[in-house]
Amino acid sequence: MRPPLRVLCLATALMLASSASAQQGFSAKLTRVDRATMVTPARVQAWHDARDAAGPAYTGGPAWKQFMALIHDEIKSLGLVNIVDHAFPYTRWYTTEFPDKSGWSLTSDGTAVNVASYGTQSGATGPGGVTAPMILYDLNLPVAQRPSFAAMKGKIVVVKQQPFSNFGTPQRIPLGVSPPAMPSTYCGNPPACMAPHPAEDPPSPQWGDPGPQMSYRDYEYRTDPQDFPTPLFEKIPVSVESSFRNRDQFGQNRDVVTNVLVPAGAAGAVTVMDMSPLASAGTRIHATPRQHPVPLLMLDRVAGVKVLADAAAGKTAKLVLDARQEQNATAYETVATLPGRNYGTPKDQAILLATHIDGPSIVEDNGALGILAVLHYYAKIPQAERPKSIVVYFESRHFVPGTEPSYPLDITKVLPNIFKTVVGGLALEHFGGLQFAETGNNYASTGKAATTYVWGWPNPFAIEEAIAAIKDQAVPRAIHHVPARPGVNGKAQLNWLGGGFSRNLVNLGGWPGWHISGDWPSAGFQAYYPGVRARVSTDVFLKQSAAAVQLTNVLMTKDVIALAPAWGYLQTSVAQADDKDFKSNAAASRAALAKHFDGIFTHVKAGRYDAAKAALPAMGADADRLLAAKADIVKAAIADATKWAERGLAWQAQGLVRQAAR
Repeated sequence: MRPPLRVLCLATALMLASSASAQQGFSAKLTRVDRATMVTPARVQAWHDARDAAGPAYTGGPAWKQFMALIHDEIKSLGLVNIVDHAFPYTRWYTTEFPDKSGWSLTSDGTAVNVASYGTQSGATGPGGVTAPMILYDLNLPVAQRPSFAAMKGKIVVVKQQPFSNFGTPQRIPLGVSPPAMPSTYCGNPPACMAPHPAEDPPSPQWGDPGPQMSYRDYEYRTDPQDFPTPLFEKIPVSVESSFRNRDQFGQNRDVVTNVLVPAGAAGAVTVMDMSPLASAGTRIHATPRQHPVPLLMLDRVAGVKVLADAAAGKTAKLVLDARQEQNATAYETVATLPGRNYGTPKDQAILLATHIDGPSIVEDNGALGILAVLHYYAKIPQAERPKSIVVYFESRHFVPGTEPSYPLDITKVLPNIFKTVVGGLALEHFGGLQFAETGNNYASTGKAATTYVWGWPNPFAIEEAIAAIKDQAVPRAIHHVPARPGVNGKAQLNWLGGGFSRNLVNLGGWPGWHISGDWPSAGFQAYYPGVRARVSTDVFLKQSAAAVQLTNVLMTKDVIALAPAWGYLQTSVAQADDKDFKSNAAASRAALAKHFDGIFTHVKAGRYDAAKAALPAMGADADRLLAAKADIVKAAIADATKWAERGLAWQAQGLVRQAAR
């Protein structure tokens, strides 16, 4: 049995000697967050009002263009340089947007039905719609009891989704239908036809099994215990918080589209969700399916009662989804740099701030506004006082058809000269959202902030800094997760969600950083409504932004080599060995290896990379001596740590980090 990693960390006192800086020679704004330097609440509100008024910012659409214009105006005014708009081929599918429902409607057995939303990227009927018999496809039944593909051909298939109540229980029925073979001419989105790109690995490995995404998991730190009333791993009731239910319901659609509706040749489809009317309004399938030929509408559970009954009786319906396609639509991703004092010289180093700018609602896609808030802070510090540059990356592929796998674009490889100086970074998403809950069919804000998740790597120094930022900036309902190791209760932490933006730091060489993300979708995954003033708190937004500034300060002024994930992976390589992996006396053997790490990491934090490098071989020798299995894992982590110690020595020689005191 392996003990909680906490037990192995007690000897690692998380005092920060700040081997890179000792906080000397830096502006006071870089050693603490000066709230007076932050962007004003009025400016934040104006950004959100403008964004909200434009509607969903799907790539290539009018709202996206307005949002991109706002971003470009801001970054130019703040002094960013080397602004690059990297275009990619794109066909924009679009219809009317909620609350304008003129492009989509449903009549069931002669009666008009309230439609919550359309199924994005689905087939188009034209204004005349399609009229056909309905057939019920009940996901609550085993696949053998559902209609065959032949029975669904040419009909309007009404899909009854499974309720949230059976999510994570043995009563949840698998879809049971395999995806069809993907043709060699796969089109995630015409004209970009190519083999689908496999999803990237998460930014860090997952320790343990966190289970289905229906509850809170273990953690490194969590604020406001009174605001997390449900025990860990216990399903969150929708009367407490609805985001877990919403994600379950949105997530049931994509595989049904791909595996059932398309190969069956359905004339159209309607999916009935286990959601109240307001929770369903403007609903969005995510991850976004590739473009497909089956026009799809989405209903809440109230409107769905009649339609389910009519479908079971084989009644006729008329489905309208009047969609259009814009060939060769404008689509691009934006990269730019706020120069630091060494910009343009061999000594330049940069911090990466990344997010997506496309999306359906005011919270889902406002990470770009969080980045603007950080930039506003640093733009007020003279360039000569900014130790590092800041590279920003605004991605536009998060909600395109088939999502990022349809466009295997690694911006760090496309623009290597811009990213070659990156030595750390942050991903920012979903800022300022409020928590929503549902009682009966009443869907409303609880008045509390949506949960703020801060993900990171298992470096003790980096964990301490993340917790300090949450505390110092009073971020409400915040949780720090490090998925690569057990939490404070010895259990699995939440897996890294939306990790693609942080994955860039891995691809660039394993640099340190954090991912700050407000919860979704209860505060705005769907295309609202009500909008910004009901779902976004400027106060919460500014606290999250201040935490982002504090962590950017850490990367600006402290030793990024000491913060690197490699040191944490060395620690976890010991902690994750099972007792049976040791040759004898597992507890004593584990403690001996942990003691090695503690001594090495003490050197690292002090900037004594020569001493750290010298101590690593002895740990490797003890791994061979004490471990019957998994010694190779520990030794691989030692080899990686050795490279980072050597980098530390090289940087000291170049004056990029300070020499350790002797």
